[in-house]
Order: sequence, then structure tokens, then C-alpha cells
Amino acid sequence: MRYKLLLFWAGLFLAAGLQAQNYYRLRVDITVKKKNFDGTYSLSKGTVYYDNVTKKMVMDMWFPYKERYVMYGNMVYKFKDGKLVSASQNPAPPETSIFALVLKNNLQYYGLENSGYKLADIEEDEGLVISTWIPPANLQKAVGKLMIANKDGRITGIIFFSTEDDKKPVSKQFFEDYTSVQGIPFPTRMVQFFYDKQGNESIQQTEFKNIVIDEKGHNDLYDFPIERYAVGAGG
Repeated sequence: MRYKLLLFWAGLFLAAGLQAQNYYRLRVDITVKKKNFDGTYSLSKGTVYYDNVTKKMVMDMWFPYKERYVMYGNMVYKFKDGKLVSASQNPAPPETSIFALVLKNNLQYYGLENSGYKLADIEEDEGLVISTWIPPANLQKAVGKLMIANKDGRITGIIFFSTEDDKKPVSKQFFEDYTSVQGIPFPTRMVQFFYDKQGNESIQQTEFKNIVIDEKGHNDLYDFPIERYAVGAGG
């Protein structure tokens, strides 16, 4: 077991060193289809702008409504017709998003190798490398263990487990249909399953198209001046 873990870490750092690039911006069109816990369905479309330097993310949604969401620090701000209409806490800051992980080449293990999580186990199963990760002690009441599946050096799935029962999944996420953009592997389809305490299921499918890396324009979005609209935006 210990030998397998050593090989795992050696391969991980070698791959990171070989593929490291200074990519810093990403723009992508998204289509989100969702089946809610109550059985209703929703569809939304828009464009995401993310900058690894400013650590700001802007979601310009055009369907079903024209709305803009700006995520910065631990807050998300909603704009309509150019006016700020709401502000709320964001449990996952932009630098932990799939877009940030892709630009940093950290998606393979969901950025866990630099997060404080501990690699607890690793095994192979029909061409998949399955690793189990345990959160640090100070977070174990808030988040449970994770299991990640990789194939050919790319993440294919991740399972999030309950803090109360480490065998009970609370959500699953699958990464499909990879493409390569400037040498960066990017999944063009992501499917997420969420489970409530009653065992009901919600499904969200996100499709990514027209991916652009290190775009020169749209500086007003990549560095959206959220500081003009809200105090403590960088919270």
C-alpha cells in the first residue's frame, strides 16, 4: 500500500511539472439543464469569464433571463439591468472552481493535493485509478471523505460522502467528453447528482462550448469592478 502511494505522488508531481503553464484566463459558453428535487426542470444558458489573477468570475446569463452574477472572495453579487440587486455568501470561492483548476492543471485530482486533504488509499479497477481522500481534522464536521476516479491521467468522476456516514454519498460528479484547448484537457460535459437526507435525487448537466484560453479582450469582465458596488467584496 505504501509503495503504491509513493508511486502515485511521484507520478502526480512529475505530470504537474511537465504540463505546468502560465494560463490565467478562461471564457466558455455554458448550458445548464437541471432536474430539481421536486421533479421540475430548468434550463439556463450564458457565458463564464474567469481570471486567475484577479480571482473574479463573471457569469453573464442570457437565458431564460438576462442576469449577471459576479463571484469574488466569499460573496456572489447579482446584477439586473446594470444594477446590483442582491449579495449573498458564496461557499465556494472562484479559485476553487473547475475553471481555476483547469487553468492551473489541477483538475486531475480536483486540487486536493494542495488542499490539506490526505490521500488515504489508492487502487486500480478496470483501467481506473481510484483514490480516497480524507479531509483535515478541522474540517471533518463540515465535509466528508472523497473518492476520485482517473483514467489516462484525467479525472472521470468524484464522489462526496456524508460527514455522518462515510459510506453514504451526498453527491456525485462525472467529467465527460474531453477536448484539448491549447494543450489543456477540458471536459465539455459535467453531470452532477445530488441527494437529500430523504434519498431524493437532483441532477444537473452542464455543457461547455466555445472555450477560449487567455483572451485579450473583455478586461471589464475579467476584472469586473465589483469594489464600486459593494463594501467588503473581497471578504
